[in-house]
Amino acid sequence: MFNFLRIFSWLLFTFGLVGALAVIAGFAPGVGSTPAALGLLGTQALFAAAILYGFRLHRTGKLARSSLIYGGWFLVIALIVIGQTWINVADINL
Repeated sequence: MFNFLRIFSWLLFTFGLVGALAVIAGFAPGVGSTPAALGLLGTQALFAAAILYGFRLHRTGKLARSSLIYGGWFLVIALIVIGQTWINVADINL
């Protein structure tokens, strides 16, 4: 679960940044509300950055492995729930 969380958080971070750049550059013209889509992608990048920072704290010994695993997966689940609600409320077309 530890390595899966690391890979998944890097993917979330990368897709959040690349997706935001694509929306800003106009490569995703049919997303609906552009500010809502940018907010969702920014939130995704922020959650992933928090998890990646947790890995840095774990490496220095300031965060226990179990806390990182449970807290990281909790943030992933929270991001999924928040993201789906945001998509439905803001009418983002995917």
